[in-house]
Amino acid sequence: MKRMKVLFGQRRLQVLLTLAVLVLAVSVVVGSGANFTATSANAGNVFTAGTLSMSNNRAGAIFLTTPALMRPGASSTGTVTISNTGDVPGQFSLTKTATSDPGNLGAALDLVIQEGAILPVVYTGKLNGAISNLGLGIWQPVGSHTYTFTVTWPNNSPASDVADTALMGKICTYRFDWTAIANSTIN
Repeated sequence: MKRMKVLFGQRRLQVLLTLAVLVLAVSVVVGSGANFTATSANAGNVFTAGTLSMSNNRAGAIFLTTPALMRPGASSTGTVTISNTGDVPGQFSLTKTATSDPGNLGAALDLVIQEGAILPVVYTGKLNGAISNLGLGIWQPVGSHTYTFTVTWPNNSPASDVADTALMGKICTYRFDWTAIANSTIN
């Protein structure tokens, strides 16, 4: 039995030494592996939401004399400059609403809206006519457009004098709202 202990004790030492050599060999192979690595980065990717804003050079009325004292054959003209003060393009439009027209004076008055003083007419019709989201085009940033508004009371035939006289002293008030929309379809 002593002999077994001696043999087993020697073999145990051999087994342990063999295992130690194998572990050392594996660690040398793994630790000295030639691996190539490379990295690249694209830092600083910043996204900022653009702005769409506008300015209107007339805080109040477009017409210089308010109220514009109208009579048959008379006209009143005013201008307004609307600017895209943002940094993205926008689709601009105009809407008109009556805030007060109890005597229906707006039905007797003609309205012409032109871009500039002699440029194309963008609207012509009665003052009380519907203008809802009248498309004015896509305006680039820092773009300005001046619109001339002319309201005329046509000088009708003597037969209409009775209708015109019935409107004497009547008051109407109209509001013009400018809107801009930016979205992915606007270049």
